[in-house]
Amino acid sequence: MNDEIFEGIHKNLTVEHIMTPKEEFCFYSLDSALQKDITIFPIKDKNGRITRYFDSNYSEEHYILPDKTVSKDLDIMSLIKILDRSSFFFVIHADIVGIVTVSDLRKGAVRMFFYLLLYRLENQMKIFFKERMSEDDFINIAKPRCRMQKKDYELSVFEECSFYDYLAALKNYNVFKEKHGMSIRDVEKFGGLDKFRNWIMHPSREEVKLKIDSQLDYNNYLFKQLDRIQKLEELLKTT
Repeated sequence: MNDEIFEGIHKNLTVEHIMTPKEEFCFYSLDSALQKDITIFPIKDKNGRITRYFDSNYSEEHYILPDKTVSKDLDIMSLIKILDRSSFFFVIHADIVGIVTVSDLRKGAVRMFFYLLLYRLENQMKIFFKERMSEDDFINIAKPRCRMQKKDYELSVFEECSFYDYLAALKNYNVFKEKHGMSIRDVEKFGGLDKFRNWIMHPSREEVKLKIDSQLDYNNYLFKQLDRIQKLEELLKTT
């Protein structure tokens, strides 16, 4: 994927696409008695402005301070880095226009963002190997399933192999490991990206879904994958 195209999509995928808009707010105390799954309830003042909120976890009211607000134009990557498991932010655009919580990170726009990141990474790995070796040499270190049969193939192996095949090739490519002082085990740490990619594409697959829905903090899981993607991109650039 062209970096300019990705950056354009990246900048336009913002908090506004996943937030709960103000029109759908559940307010305290009108709605709080009926909504048991919601913990943060905005409070309107006598002028109809939202300046405080009620936290049902602690049965406390708080003023909405700047550290509890984000712009509606904040990109999703930046949001992932600042949302912890129990946090939330009111979304502002002059006034409060919405609220965003960890649960919003499960929405389709976030999965689409990560799919684009992974697609770009896969393309970077393809270019990395095409520039450094022949198809036969790549097949020798990656042993891709798409070349296990003896027959004529219409496309280059670099076009037909999978994300997993590129990760396998990196694990066996000594030039890459020696350049960065990495062992096979070090490279294998990036292997979780393949399972993550499968979940992004097929979120209903139980073997992946159950792991993500366990005690792991969902946003921390996303942040970990984001960190892995960015680290691998940097390693590819500096080899």
